[in-house]
Amino acid sequence: MGDSGTWVQATVIPDRTMAVLYGSETGNSEEIAKEIGDLAERLHFQTTVGEMDSFKLGDVVRSSLVVFVTSTTGQGDMPKNTLKFWKNLRREKLNNTNCLGSMRFTIFGLGDSSYLKFNWAARKLRARLLQLGAAEFFKPGEGDERHDDGIDSIYFPWFEELKKTVLADFPLPDSIQPIPEGVQLPPKYPLEFLLNMEPRTKKVPDGGGDGDGEVNAPLSEDEFKYLATRFRCADRSHVDSFFRMSDADHTAEWMRRREPTFPADVARHDHLWEDAHPREFSLLDKANTLKDHPEKYLLEPTSLPDPAQRPPVVLLPVPGAWKARVLHNDRVTPPDHWQDVRFIGLQISVDENQIRELRPHIGNLTVAIFPMNYPEDVDELISLMGWEAEADIPLCAPQYRPKGLYPAYPQPTLRELLTHNLDITAVPKRSFIRHLSWLTNDEREKERLQELIAPGNQQELYDYTSRPRRTIIELLRDFPSVKVPLSRLLELFPVIRPREFSVANGSVRVFGDSGTRRWILLEILAALVEYKTIIRKPRQGLCSRYLKTLVPGSRISVQVRPGSSPCIVPNPSWAQRPMIAIATGTGIAPIRAIIERRQELCPDQQQDQGPGPSLLFFGCRNRAADFYFHHQWPRFPWLKVIPAFSRDGIEPAKHTTDSVTGALPKDDLTQALSAAFAGAPQYDAHKNYVQHMIRKHADEVAALLTRKDAVVCICGNAGRMPLSVRAALMDVLVTCKVVETVEDADKWLRNPEKVVYWQETW
Repeated sequence: MGDSGTWVQATVIPDRTMAVLYGSETGNSEEIAKEIGDLAERLHFQTTVGEMDSFKLGDVVRSSLVVFVTSTTGQGDMPKNTLKFWKNLRREKLNNTNCLGSMRFTIFGLGDSSYLKFNWAARKLRARLLQLGAAEFFKPGEGDERHDDGIDSIYFPWFEELKKTVLADFPLPDSIQPIPEGVQLPPKYPLEFLLNMEPRTKKVPDGGGDGDGEVNAPLSEDEFKYLATRFRCADRSHVDSFFRMSDADHTAEWMRRREPTFPADVARHDHLWEDAHPREFSLLDKANTLKDHPEKYLLEPTSLPDPAQRPPVVLLPVPGAWKARVLHNDRVTPPDHWQDVRFIGLQISVDENQIRELRPHIGNLTVAIFPMNYPEDVDELISLMGWEAEADIPLCAPQYRPKGLYPAYPQPTLRELLTHNLDITAVPKRSFIRHLSWLTNDEREKERLQELIAPGNQQELYDYTSRPRRTIIELLRDFPSVKVPLSRLLELFPVIRPREFSVANGSVRVFGDSGTRRWILLEILAALVEYKTIIRKPRQGLCSRYLKTLVPGSRISVQVRPGSSPCIVPNPSWAQRPMIAIATGTGIAPIRAIIERRQELCPDQQQDQGPGPSLLFFGCRNRAADFYFHHQWPRFPWLKVIPAFSRDGIEPAKHTTDSVTGALPKDDLTQALSAAFAGAPQYDAHKNYVQHMIRKHADEVAALLTRKDAVVCICGNAGRMPLSVRAALMDVLVTCKVVETVEDADKWLRNPEKVVYWQETW
C-alpha cells in the first residue's frame, strides 16, 4: 500500500504565497477551491486551502494572493462555515480604515439563477472586500447550476484564464518551471499503521567504554504488553502469546473481535433495552433486577440481522453532535407507490442550555444525520484495491486530516475509516479521476481517464459519471489497474457529509420530561432515493439506505440547527401575518412546522388574536398516495389547503395555463424563467400543478399578497417549480390589477417592504 509513482515538492520562493478560502454547504465550492490550490502549488506558491472560518483576517492579509470560492445558501445567505469570518469582516470599526489595502484577491461564486438572490454571497463578499480597500488581481466569476453544463460552463474558462493571468503577472524565476500536470504533488494526509510505529526496543546503559553511552535492547514481553495498553489495542495484553502471533494470526484475532457473534457485540445492545424500559433503571439498584439485554441469558440466542443489512452501531465523535434514538420509522406511501417516503421520529437528549438555545427557533429547525457505508460495499472496495491483509490493522491517529473527518476511534482501522467516514459510493469528481490517472501503469486505462477530464469533454464526463450516477466503487471496477496507496486515501476519497432534513413539527410540546431526563421530539419526512439509472443500474442514496434500515431504538448522531427561514415564526406578531405557502412533495415538512408554530404562538382564535389567514398550495401526484398530513389540516381553521394532484387525471382549466410573463426584463432570474418556459407546453400539458391552482384562485392570492406584511413560502424540488410559481404569482398581480405591468410585478415580489419571499428548494 505504499505510494506509487514519484512526487515533487513545490519550491519555496520568498513572498510567494496564496490563500484559498471557501464557503460550502454541499462540497462543490470545496472541490473548486482544492483545484485552485493544486494549481497554485504547481506554480510554486506556498498554498493554504481551507474554509473561511478557519482563517484569521490578519493571516489572510499577509498572503500575496487570495482566492475566495463560495456558494450561496438560503435567501442569499453565506454558507455556515463562513459566518464567523463574515461577521469579523463586517465589524463596524473596520469601516473607512482601508485595512485590506494590501490584499489582492479574486472570487468565484457558485449559484442557482432560479433563486431571486443569485450568487448573492459572492457578490456581498466582493463588495465588502472592495469597500475595505482590497484590490482585484483577476475578474470575478459566477457559476450557474441552471446552465446547460452546470457550474463548469463558466468555471472552466475562468480557471484557464486565471492560470494565464497568474503566470503572466506573477512570473517564476527563469531557473524554476511549473510542476507539470502529470506529476504528483506530496501527499497531504499521510497515514501510518500503528504496529509500524510502536516501540519494540528500549535504551539501556552501554556496558562498555566509559559507561556514558546507551544502546538499544529488545523489550521483554511484559514491557511490550504494558506499552500496548497505551494504544487502542490494549486488549492484546490479555491474549495469551499474542506477541508471538504471526501477522496473519494477529489479523484473524482482530477480525474475530469485530464479528457480531463476539460477546461484546451483544453488550452493545444494552442501551436499546434500557431505553425501552426506563422505569426500572431510573431507581436505585435493586436485587434481582435484570439490567442486561435479555438475549445474553437465552440458552439459544436469537439471530442478529445480517450485518450487511443494518447500519454500524457506532456514534461518531462529531463536535456539536447530539445522540438521538429512533422512535418510529414509518413508510407513509403505499407499498406499490414508486417512491418510499419515511416519517421518522427522533428522541434527542438535551440539557437546559440546549433547550434555551433551540427554543427561539422552533418551527425553523433542521436535523443533520450522519450516514455510514455498508459492509458489502466496504468489502468490495478493499478487494478491488488489494487491501485485505491490512484492512483490520490499526492506524495511527492522523496528524493531518480533511475537514469533517471524525474517526470513530483514536486509532481506527482502514476498514473503520471506510465504513464510518469516507464516501465510497459518491459520484466521482473531476479531481478524483485526475488523481486516478496517476495511479495506474496501464496506458490504455490512463488514456481513458485523461480523456474524461480533458477540456471540452464536459458532456462526456457528465454522461459517464453524473447522468448514470456512477459511484466511486463502480469507477474503480471499470479501471482495475488503479491501486490507491494508503498515503493518498484521505486526500482522494471524499468525507461523508451529514444530510440535512427540515424538521416537520413546530409545536412547543416537542420538549418533554421523563424523570430526570430532558429530551426533544423531532420529526422528519424523508423521500428515499431509489431508482434505476439510464444504464438500468439500481441506485440507493447513501443516507436513504441508512435511514431505511434504522429500526426503533437505533442510536444515531445528529446535529440540530436553525433553518433558513427569515424569522417567519419568531413571535406572535409574525404569526399573525397573512401567509401564502406553496409546497411540493416532502417540501411540506418545513411548511407543516411553520403552521404548527403559528398555531402555538396564537392559540386564541377570538378577536383577531389567532394566526393570520393562510393559503397552502400543496402539489403531489395522487390524493391516495402522497397527500402528506392531509388528516391534520382541519385542526387549523385559519388555514385553507388547496391541493394539486398531477397524476389523478385532473385537467387544468385553460385560463390557468396561460401566462403573461413572456416579456420580462432580462436579468439573471428572468433569463432563467425564459429558458424554463421555452418548452412550457410539453412541461405542464394535461397535468395539474401548483402554478395552475395559484392562477385558479387568483383573487384569494391577490387579497393576501396585498395585505400588510404578507409572507410567501416556497418549498420543494428545485428546477422549474420555483420558477413556475413565481411566474404564476406575477400573473396574479397583473390580472388582478394590483400592478400594471410584468416589470412592476417583478419589482413587487422583490420588495421586502411588500412581501417576505422565502424559498427553500433542493
